[in-house]
Amino acid sequence: MELETSLNIQGVIIPYIERKSPRSKHLSLRVDYEKVTVVAPKRATAREIREFVKANQDWILAHWKKLLEMQRQIPNRPYQDGEILSVLGQAYKLKILKADQKMIALRFYHEEKIIEIRLPEGLATEYQTEAIREILEKGLKRKARDIFQTKLNTFSIQMGVSYNFFRLKEQKTRWGSCSSKGNINLNWRVILAPEQIVDYLIIHELAHLKQMNHSADFWEVVSQYCPDYAVSRQWLRVNGERLRL
Repeated sequence: MELETSLNIQGVIIPYIERKSPRSKHLSLRVDYEKVTVVAPKRATAREIREFVKANQDWILAHWKKLLEMQRQIPNRPYQDGEILSVLGQAYKLKILKADQKMIALRFYHEEKIIEIRLPEGLATEYQTEAIREILEKGLKRKARDIFQTKLNTFSIQMGVSYNFFRLKEQKTRWGSCSSKGNINLNWRVILAPEQIVDYLIIHELAHLKQMNHSADFWEVVSQYCPDYAVSRQWLRVNGERLRL
C-alpha cells in the first residue's frame, strides 16, 4: 500500500511517499532528488509514522536542500563541436555541422567514435543547444533500447529466467524495476554509464524474477552473474545524478 502526498517543512514543500511493506521490520526513510520515501512495517500506525517523520524533519530538510544544491552545481552541456560524450564508457566526439537541409539529423560512427549532428543552415543560434540536446536524447534512447533488449535476452538465458516485456523509462534516480508480473523497466540514461554498470543493472532486475526482494538470497543470485556488483552499485550511488544530458 502506498500513499503519495507532500511534506511542508519550514515552508519547503517536498514530495512524499509513504509505503508499507511486509518485509520491513523498522521505520526507515530515504531522500532522493524526486521525493522523500518512508517505508513502514505493516503493523505501524499512522500516528507512529507521523511522529517518525516529525522527529526526522530537520534531517530530511537538510538532505533535501543539499541535493537541490548539488543539482544546481551540475553545469549544462554547451554541445560544442569536439565535445566528448561518454556512451557505455566509450568517449564519443560530437561533430556538429551545418547542412542545406530542413531537419536536424544524427548519426553514430562507432569505429571512429563520432556522433555526427547535422543542423539546418537556417536554424537560429539561440535554438541550437536545445535542438542538439533533443536529437541526442532521441538517438541515445534508440541505442539504449536496442542494447538493453539484447542484453536482457542474453542474461535471461544465462540466468534461466523469463521476463514478460521491457520498457525504456526516464526517472531522476530510479535506474530499473521489475514487477511481480515480470515486466522490466530500465532508465535510458544508464547508456551514459560504463558498460559494466548496464550489465549490473540488468542482472539486478532479472534476479528479481528469482527473488522478489533484496534479501541475502537475492544478492547471492546477483553475485553469481555479477561478482563485483558492490562496485557497480556504489558507482551508481556516487555518479548517477551526472548521467544526464
